Amino acid sequence: MKENSNVHFVCNADRAGVLAPFVVMEDDRVRVTATLVPHGPIFPAFTFRFDTDYGSVTLSGDTTYWQNLLRLAGQTDLLIHEAVNLEGAQLPDAFRSHVIESDVEVQKVGAIAEAAGAQRLVVSHMADLANGTIDPNRWRRWARMGYSGDVVIGSDLQHLDLTKRKGRP
Repeated sequence: MKENSNVHFVCNADRAGVLAPFVVMEDDRVRVTATLVPHGPIFPAFTFRFDTDYGSVTLSGDTTYWQNLLRLAGQTDLLIHEAVNLEGAQLPDAFRSHVIESDVEVQKVGAIAEAAGAQRLVVSHMADLANGTIDPNRWRRWARMGYSGDVVIGSDLQHLDLTKRKGRP
């Protein structure tokens, strides 16, 4: 995991806390690990990582910025991260605060992927609270902010390949 001054952690630490990843299940084909992440008033909320001979996939779940996710996602092949656009959105203060405590702005998700050392970033579970619709080109530009890897804007039933590799980390 790389240090990145562009990633700021804001959340209710009393709820998610700092927690090392733990194994959920493991067999000869896959190891699933998880950790707690903050999602506003919802508790518990988890992020999951799947390690296979084909690579690793980390799914952020619904969360705001939190070091547990970075620790779990360290050097993942594919980080699937939820995102929301608030830029230009006219929202009541209470709703804006809830979104910031529960989700990551698309303009900041790239810095999270970079800090985790993710090889690829897939932006998924998206909401544009300013425009109502997702413009994939705009979202890709936003997600690339602070990120040097490949960015994919997710779509329903999308298929992404992982490269077969020897062993698991």
